[in-house]
Amino acid sequence: MAIGIFTDKSHQPTEQEIQEAIGEAYPFWERLLRFIQTNYQIPGEMSFGGKNYGWNLWYRKSGKSLTSLFPQQDSFIAQIVLGREQSEKAASLELGQTVGRLVGETPQLHDGKWLFIPVSEEPDAQDVERLLLLKRRPILPLESKK
Repeated sequence: MAIGIFTDKSHQPTEQEIQEAIGEAYPFWERLLRFIQTNYQIPGEMSFGGKNYGWNLWYRKSGKSLTSLFPQQDSFIAQIVLGREQSEKAASLELGQTVGRLVGETPQLHDGKWLFIPVSEEPDAQDVERLLLLKRRPILPLESKK
């Protein structure tokens, strides 16, 4: 079973199809898109990750991935890969039950801790934002760079 719901490589899902699939969790999808745009100013690109992953909205800059968002039925998955130091910092955060368990139980591999976080309610979205801030510092607004 694929991580994302859209597994037909020949058909990139439309925004409407994504919204319909995600359903009631769509406001959290929009929230994370705004959060990433505001804090990182990275455009998302639709990417097909193969039959095991399906279509996802991928955020990366200079070849480094920030996150990938995989639409599912009535939710979505936020994939975040944390390095060893980031994982240690994440373990000390006060995270919700779901994300806290994932941070604690996911094995640390040589290339990082691959977290696949299901997002279907507010605490999940908040925890994803906290992990993204830990993964990469936000870009300072232009007015504060002076």
